[in-house]
Amino acid sequence: MITSSLRPLTLTATALLAMTITAAPASALTGTATADTAAVTAASGKKVHFRSMTLTFPSGWKVVKAAGHGGDWVSVEPAGCGPTCAHVQLIGPKVLKPGPEDFLETYKTSHPFAPGTGVSTCRLTTGTEYGERFPDRRPVASGTRKVGAGHTAQYRAWRGECYSMKTDKKTRTFVQREWYLPKERILIVDSSGVAGLDQIVKAATWK
Repeated sequence: MITSSLRPLTLTATALLAMTITAAPASALTGTATADTAAVTAASGKKVHFRSMTLTFPSGWKVVKAAGHGGDWVSVEPAGCGPTCAHVQLIGPKVLKPGPEDFLETYKTSHPFAPGTGVSTCRLTTGTEYGERFPDRRPVASGTRKVGAGHTAQYRAWRGECYSMKTDKKTRTFVQREWYLPKERILIVDSSGVAGLDQIVKAATWK
């Protein structure tokens, strides 16, 4: 079972393991996550350049860079994205294989991207009483996917779950999807179901 620490992107490397958040009622923690954003398309919109790759997101989306990683950890989020909304993360080599001072785990394709070394709060709620984890040893889907012309990614989808830290009982589920390009040293992460992301990734351009 793997714990997850995925999203505290605006914090320093040391603070990546903790988030300041407010409580949410337990009644909000039943069900399966779906994207709370409008369907995205790969038409004209906001071009996001990451290393040698460019992805085109809808107009109004924003890029948030993590502190202390030299631009190798960024989040791409829809306008008005709150702490629990579905979003995309772009990961480069400094985070895929971090140094000892970063307090992060090295990325392995046999595990979902969950670089934090401690327990993470549930990405689907703002309550501190709920954690998240990846209970399965194998992805629910795997294969290859095109990332623009001439580039192919290793594709995996991992089932994650939120749970009560008091009872250890599962409260919600989500699927984290990943496109990993080892030659280009890029990882694309879909946090919990960004609609239309497959088309955006497939339409990537390269320089």
